[in-house]
Amino acid sequence: MTEIHFAGPLVRRGNYYCVEFPRFVSSDLKSRARIKVQGTINGGDYNGSAFPTGDGRHFIMINAKTRQDLGLEEGEEVVVILDQVDDGSEE
Repeated sequence: MTEIHFAGPLVRRGNYYCVEFPRFVSSDLKSRARIKVQGTINGGDYNGSAFPTGDGRHFIMINAKTRQDLGLEEGEEVVVILDQVDDGSEE
């Protein structure tokens, strides 16, 4: 299991908000596909997926309820502490 730990700004991508992984974090995942993750963002529980950006990085989407619960606004720094979840599939 890979630990994912970084801080980055909450950004808007079209109709959704996300936090983009630094390139060195995504390279440690050894996957350019969607991966399941769980952990915390700013201390609040997070269970979802990290999606590829197409340039070798990943991002997680932060829905409106989570943004409201955590008081997150666009541009704010978000502390991300996640673990890659083994989904049981073989690559």
